[in-house]
This record gives sequence, structure tokens and C-alpha cells, in this order.
Amino acid sequence: MIIDSLSVLDFRVFSGAHDFDLVPKIKRGKNAPIVLFGGLNGGGKTTILSALKLALYGKGVLGSGATVVEYHQYLRDCIHRAHNSIAKPTRAAVELTFRYAQYGIISSYQLTRDWFVDHAGKIKEGLIISRDGQHLTELSYDQAQAFLNELIPIGVSELFFFDGEKIASLAEETSGDALRESINKLLGLDLIDRLHSDLSVIIRGRSVKKASEDRKQKIAEAERTYEDLKRQLSDTREKLVHMRVNTVEANKNLANIEASINARGGAWSATREEETASLDSLVIEKKAIEHTLHEMLSGLLPFAITRKLNEKLLDQLDSEQRAEKAQVLSEYLERQKNNFLTELESTLKIGKEQRPALQDIFLRTFGSELSNSDRSLSPVHELSDTQRSSITHRLMNDVGALQQRATGLVAKLQDTDTGIESAKENIARAPEEKVLMPLFNEQGQLQGRLSVLEEQKSLIVEEAKMLLNQLSTAARQLDELYTEIAESQEAERLTGLAQNAREVLREFSARARIEKLKELESQFFTSFNGLARKADRNLCIQIDPSSFEVVLIDDEGVTLRKDELSAGEKQIFAISILEALARTSGRSLPVVIDTPLGRLDSVHRKKLVENYFPKTSHQVIILSTDTEIDYAFYEGLQGSISHSYHLVYNPETRSTQAEEGYFWRWVNNA
Repeated sequence: MIIDSLSVLDFRVFSGAHDFDLVPKIKRGKNAPIVLFGGLNGGGKTTILSALKLALYGKGVLGSGATVVEYHQYLRDCIHRAHNSIAKPTRAAVELTFRYAQYGIISSYQLTRDWFVDHAGKIKEGLIISRDGQHLTELSYDQAQAFLNELIPIGVSELFFFDGEKIASLAEETSGDALRESINKLLGLDLIDRLHSDLSVIIRGRSVKKASEDRKQKIAEAERTYEDLKRQLSDTREKLVHMRVNTVEANKNLANIEASINARGGAWSATREEETASLDSLVIEKKAIEHTLHEMLSGLLPFAITRKLNEKLLDQLDSEQRAEKAQVLSEYLERQKNNFLTELESTLKIGKEQRPALQDIFLRTFGSELSNSDRSLSPVHELSDTQRSSITHRLMNDVGALQQRATGLVAKLQDTDTGIESAKENIARAPEEKVLMPLFNEQGQLQGRLSVLEEQKSLIVEEAKMLLNQLSTAARQLDELYTEIAESQEAERLTGLAQNAREVLREFSARARIEKLKELESQFFTSFNGLARKADRNLCIQIDPSSFEVVLIDDEGVTLRKDELSAGEKQIFAISILEALARTSGRSLPVVIDTPLGRLDSVHRKKLVENYFPKTSHQVIILSTDTEIDYAFYEGLQGSISHSYHLVYNPETRSTQAEEGYFWRWVNNA
């Protein structure tokens, strides 16, 4: 299994959406299995581990005894609590994508678990699973959760996803209970124990049945009850048949009355008032449309049918405007000619004998403007420029809009006329109300009687259902009593088989424990002595298959108690047990460790960094503080670190943001 990514939305200390790429990369031509998360205490490291577990196991993260109420409260507590924000999140989600191999086939999975608080304050949860891009829509919520539990059993995952508390409990535990629980889940022996318990329940139940002495009396009472219920059910069926006959007759009479009403125009009478009101409304609407059209005809609308005259008028107005402008310019140049010549003679000291030449230059320069003045064109319309512009705009724009509106009004008027004619015809078809009133009264009486009959029939049907259920229960009880007599000898035989099965299960469980414990002891020896300091003792273990108490034996054969180990040796012991259990499981899963080095001295930490983290799995996700994996250990792991994330907690917003890199990413970022 490889976890590809983890995404969270408003989950615990994470505000908003956060996506984490967890795929180990190839680094300098070698696999780098470690994805390192760095964060101070309270910064969100444990939240990452919780999100992984919650995505996979839902209510299972709280243990097998957790109730739905407790789980929903847990989900409510997992929704991020925004600080100093008006809008508080009411929804959260975790999404996990991973690849998993079964029977040699690798499939890609994506699962999304989201939940929200509804308007009633209740938690609503959803779970969606996709495999190779296809939603497994055929699975209900419970089926989807069962699918995940079968894919990666929660008991097995606890050997791969663990934190400092798990290590500490194994390190300090002396009774063997924690180890027993881990091995039972690993081997599935907890299911065998449950089956053993179920068989005990069956045996006790058979013994109670065998001890019954008054079966004959119970059978006689059951038969009397059965016969009495049969008689009551027969009476009820007769009442139901009678009620159905009355109902059919009432329906027939009602159909006849309705046919008479329809034959006299009753269908039209039912809508007479509506048609009358509709006619009045249509007449008012028609008058309003006609009034609007009259107003438009007294305005610009007639110009819509004189488009050529409109164009001629616009051309005339344009010509008059150009002629006026040319006349004004010509008169202005004529007035300025003498002033121009006089000013030119004075300024350039030119004699009067050269004035004709200057006049000739002026005429050549401005002659075209003087000659363009068309004095022969007399204006037809004495209008200002503003008036001409207004007329032009109204003819070119307003007339078209009026014509379009008038077309719509005419069409609407035609529809209104059609509606008026239709309403008049419908009103003419409807008979007077007094003609149909007797029939309507009779119809109402029949409908009331039919309603009463239907209600009575429903009550009788419910009574029959109740009697039928009671009769079925009585028949089943009678069958069970007869079966008890017939199977008394068979019960003894089955009890014997159940007892034999219990013995077989007990022997199988004992042998399976012994075999797996031998493998576990061997795996522990390899793991512990690979992680221990040179100064530490080479230890092997022996595990009692009954009590699961661990006996430590050093390289000289001396038996040690666990409390004789140093704190560091106890931690290495616990980690070695977990690694040995994981290897014994035969599963190839990622290892996720939260705050693993809290109680180790520097030498044991170095051993763990060098020999455990890079080698324990193909994918290792470490959640560490800056004092557990410090700069020196970080440098030592560089070749095995694929990439890193720094979880930065903001006390002002009370939320965490993820940044690429580790605490000192500016020095050397993996």
C-alpha cells in the first residue's frame, strides 16, 4: 500500500482546505521513503495521524465500544473552531487517496469522509469510495465502511499507524494485556474468541429448551389462541366483503349522477364564473390596448408608413443646414477680405499698386469657399440646428421603435379578441345554476357517503392486518412448540457438536498463537539488536502463550525483568515489538509515527534514525518536533527524506498553515 495524498477541510487546527502530497520520491537515483512533518506541540502533528485513521475507520477510531452519539460528538469536536470570525465552519472533511495491491492487482482508491451540522444541530456524515476512478455507488454507508475494514483491518493498521502513547504503553506494560490484544487482532483470533462465546450461548440455549416440562400445556393454550384468532379473522373478512359491495354500489350511483351533470353541461357550469371574470378582464385589456394605439396614431406612428417622404425630408434638412453653413462662411470671408489686405499692406510695407495682386492671391486661396455659397437655394424650413437634430433623431429612431411596439400591440389585440370570443362561447354553453343544483346536491351526498365507506373499509383492513399478524405469530409459536418436541434428540446432538467445535477452536487458537509467537520472537531479536546501542545487551524474548507475559533473556542467558531495562531500552523494546508484529502480519503497509523519540537518549535516537526510519517500510511518515529530529538528525536523514512539511501554528487565528520544508528549510530543504 502507498498513501498518495491526504486532504483536510476545516479539520481541527486546520482552517480551510489543505492538501498533502505523501508519495515518496526518487532522490539521487534512490528511493527516499520518508515524508517528514515538523511542528511544535499543538501544531497539528497528531491531527494528521487522526485524519488518516478517521478517513479509513470512521467510528472505529474510538474503539469497538463507542456509540453513535459519542462518535457524532467526536466529529462535531473535529470541526475547526474559527477564532475572531463571524462565520463559523459547520462542515469538515478528510480525503485519502492510496494504492493497494490485492492478488497481484494494484488498484487506486479515493475515499472522502465529510460531515456537517444540519439546521437541527445534528451531525450528518457521508462516505464516498472510488476505485480506479469509478464510484462504488452500490455500497451503502455501512457497506462502504465494512469494505474499508476488510481492505485494511483496523487491528492490523494499529501496528503501522502509531504514536508515542502506543510506544509508551508497550514500553511500560507488564501484564501482557496490550501484547495479547495486538496479537489477537493480528491473527484474527479475536473473531475466534467471539465465535467461541457465541457457541457457548447456543449451548446454554439448548440446555434451557431441553429442561422445559410443560410443553403439552403450552401447545393446548397456543392451539386455542390460534383457533380464536382464525374465527375473528373470518368475521372481519365477511365485514370487509360487505363493505366493498356497498362501496361499489355508491361508486356506481356517483358515476350516474356525474354523467347526468355532464349531459346537462355541468362541466361548463363549473367554470361559468371563471369564464365571466375572464371575459370582463379581457374587455378591459382590449380597451386599454385600443387607447394606447389611438395615442400612438396621434403621434409619430403615421410616419412609419411614409418612409420615402421621411428620407426626402431628412435630405432637404441636411442640404439646408449645409447651405446655411456655407453662406455664413462666405459672408465672414467677404467681411474679412479688406481687413486682411489692409493689415498685410501695413505690416509688409506694400504699396497700393500691388493690391490687385494681393486680392488675386486671396481669391485663389479662399475662392472655393466664396463660390460654394449657394445663394440660389432658399430654405424651405426656417429651423434651428437643435430643431433639425430633434426631427432627425425622431424620424430615424423613435419611428422604428413605435412601429415595433404597435406591431406587438396589434398582435396582442388579436389574441384578446380571440379570448373574448372563446369566453363568450363557453358562457353560452353553461346552463343556469338552478337547473343543476339538485344534481349537485345529490352528488355531494353520494361523495360524503363514499368517504364514510372508504374510512370504515380502511379501519376494517387495519383490523384484518392486525389479526393476520397475531395469527401468524400464534402459528409460529405453535410450530416452535411442536419443533421442540420433535428435535429434543437433535438438540442433544447439536449441543454435542457445538461443544466439539468449541474444543477445536480452542486448540486452533492455542496452536496459532504458539506458531506466530515463535515468529514474533525471531523478528523481535532482529529488530531490537539492530536498534540497540553497542553498550546495550543483546536481548531475545520468550512470550508465554497463555498470559502473554514477556521474558527477556540477555546474551549470557540471564533472565531479566522489563523494569530492569533503562528508559531508552524500554522505548527500543516497544518499537521493536511493533516492528516485529508488523513483519509477522505479512502486510506491506506504510508506517506512520507521531512523536516517536520523546523518551530516547541521543544514542538511541541516532540508532532509530539510522536503522529504523529509512528501513522499516517503503513509505514512512514521521510527525516530529524540532527537538526529536533536530538539525543533526535531519542532516543524517537527508538521503532518505523525500520531502518535508512544516506545520506553523498561528496563535492569533488559532489555526495551522502547512509550508514546504522543515523547521530550517532555508538552510537545506528536503
